[in-house]
Amino acid sequence: MNDAATTRRPLERVPRRRPWRTRRAVVAVTALALAAALTGAAPGDGTGAPDAQPEGPAAPGVTWGGCPTGTPAAERCGTVRVPLDHDHPNAGPAIQVGVSRSLATGGAAERQGILLINFGGPGATAVGSAAAFAHVLPEPVRRAYDVVGFDPRGRGTSTRLDCLDLTTFARAPKPDTARTDAEGQRAIAEAAHGFADGCRRGAPQLLPYLTTRQIAGDLDAVRAAFGEQKINYLGYSYGTYLGAVYGQRYPDRVRRMLLDSVVDPTQVWYATGFAQARAFWLRWHDWADWVADHDTRYGLGTSREAVLARWNEAREALAAKPADGVFGGTEFDLVTISNLYSDRQWPTLATAVAAYENRRDAAPLRDLKGPTTPDDENFESVFQAVTCADAPSPADPAVFAADTARLKDQYGYLGADIASAGACLYLQSNTAPPTRIDGAGLPGVLMIEGTRDPATPYAGAVRMRAALPSARLVTVEGSGNHGQFIGGGACVDDAGTAYLARGVLPAADTTCPALPPPDPAKHTATPRRFVEAGR
Repeated sequence: MNDAATTRRPLERVPRRRPWRTRRAVVAVTALALAAALTGAAPGDGTGAPDAQPEGPAAPGVTWGGCPTGTPAAERCGTVRVPLDHDHPNAGPAIQVGVSRSLATGGAAERQGILLINFGGPGATAVGSAAAFAHVLPEPVRRAYDVVGFDPRGRGTSTRLDCLDLTTFARAPKPDTARTDAEGQRAIAEAAHGFADGCRRGAPQLLPYLTTRQIAGDLDAVRAAFGEQKINYLGYSYGTYLGAVYGQRYPDRVRRMLLDSVVDPTQVWYATGFAQARAFWLRWHDWADWVADHDTRYGLGTSREAVLARWNEAREALAAKPADGVFGGTEFDLVTISNLYSDRQWPTLATAVAAYENRRDAAPLRDLKGPTTPDDENFESVFQAVTCADAPSPADPAVFAADTARLKDQYGYLGADIASAGACLYLQSNTAPPTRIDGAGLPGVLMIEGTRDPATPYAGAVRMRAALPSARLVTVEGSGNHGQFIGGGACVDDAGTAYLARGVLPAADTTCPALPPPDPAKHTATPRRFVEAGR
């Protein structure tokens, strides 16, 4: 089999790493990375065995069972049966969706229902993360809500999709996404073809129904399984699009909805990459400016131009001779993209690039990537399948080749990586147009977005705001961090808390200041494992 472990884009946060994959569109945050990386909190110990967990309110449609290894004892896990096709619920077999619950800490009189969470992707899991995430929520929110995580269909504890065996998926180095010649494009297309073939073999019946519309139906089934009339929802990154689609389909079942790091609902999904290419390129420049300001520490140059030139030197050297034979130019692109999601990771990226450029020590770069796991393969399988099924994508390799060349010319290696062909070239399992979002019937929605966010560029949030007349947009001026609520500063956290705990929206769209950039002298975080994301 060809090396079909396709490149991924940066879009999700998943336990143990910060994310996003490349593959045209990158849209994800990370569960424990969000809970732990932003705030320093760590998940509790324990196996999450059912007999160690409190019962809580009735959940008549949940079959309770065991949790993933390492889940805190405060979190209870189970499954919900859902139809394969919510539009024709009696026409096919049922599948299962994994769920978990961490109980509200307040008394019965304070409880406001369940708060369903989604960390992005498509494909981020939340089962096993609800308790850790609840632990870092502001106290009024923690007291008011049972935090409910769910694994989207295809992922984790839900009915799974696995497109490749781990050996094939983990094979490295990946084809160089910057090669625009015929041979380079052929290698990329062969990898995409192999991945698509594996998806069709892995779950042919599931593939056409791995769409955001169907996942929104699963979300509603979870609501009903917990015995709730309406949901409260907190979605990051791709989770904002899922929330918007849910609200479009079931507006009368939404109580409160907070959308953070907002997807452009008019660009699903192929065109998302064009905006991302420019946004990551701009954020890469922001990083270079910061590195230049700290040249005494990193030794990569005293100007943006000098730092970017050193980065390019490293990229070209790794493409020509991959470190240890496995860490090449594409791997370097993806580690860079993953570490541009938050400026908290800038010191880690700078340290790793400096180690390679100044000493030819690639170990820190390889540590950032980390080993490839079965969970990574499962994430990538669902990420590819959902983006391919949600909306039509070009079916001609020449279109991807032309876009790769154009974006490489405009935005360098990162632009080429984001434009390169993925599984959708051969995996068009559903060609219905995307859901049109107009917000009809929705209650007030709170949106939060940084103006320099590379994964969900600000212009997309403005378009989502226009599509949701009942929304209010909190703009975090000058921030490029992906995922603002919880750890984005008092202004952001206060706005999110007022809305979720008390239902109070700003009177009009408003702004918050960005947090200051990191101080490398105070950077003590250990390198996090990045799995190019959505990774």
